[in-house]
Amino acid sequence: MIAAPKYGFVVLAVPKSGSTALEAAFARHAQLVTSGPHSLKHVGAEGFERDIAPLLDQHGYARADYETCALVRDPVSWMSSWWRYRSRPGIVGTSTYTGDMSFDEFVGRVAAGEIELPSQSSYVNRADGTPGVDRLYRYEDLDECLAWLRACLGPKKARKTELRQRNVSPDRAHETSAATRDLVEQTYAADLALHRDVARGRLAGD
Repeated sequence: MIAAPKYGFVVLAVPKSGSTALEAAFARHAQLVTSGPHSLKHVGAEGFERDIAPLLDQHGYARADYETCALVRDPVSWMSSWWRYRSRPGIVGTSTYTGDMSFDEFVGRVAAGEIELPSQSSYVNRADGTPGVDRLYRYEDLDECLAWLRACLGPKKARKTELRQRNVSPDRAHETSAATRDLVEQTYAADLALHRDVARGRLAGD
């Protein structure tokens, strides 16, 4: 999470949606950055409103002074990134390693509940399923999210926010069959609906 309420924004870090690169680009302008553990780096919308927003308020940043934003990704692309990320050599032999299984097998095990992979919607929605962030962008529209963040900073500071790839998953080609895509979309139906419903740069809930 990158909290820059001084400049009017907070970026919630949905896993495998470009959050590490955004952190590297904007951390210097933030008043608070949570890089770890996972529960802090990837705090969801409800956790932010419950735990972080009151803390910022105590330090002079009222909730009305800034907007929260997040990126969401096509579920198949998102799962592919997880599958590739968990195939990196450094975690061979661990329970999360996927280098010894096909993408189809990975999807099947996630769908069966054998591998836990919290949905994207669980990070950005409230418990009742309504959007919990002020702005949602599609991962494919990262440039539009960047444009908004840079506009919040102003032109002088924005010039120093070069985005570079970070935390990149290993290059591992695979074919996605129609059956596998269907299974992903069934398993993460809420994520699919969210991704399809997010208009570029549109306020969540509009």
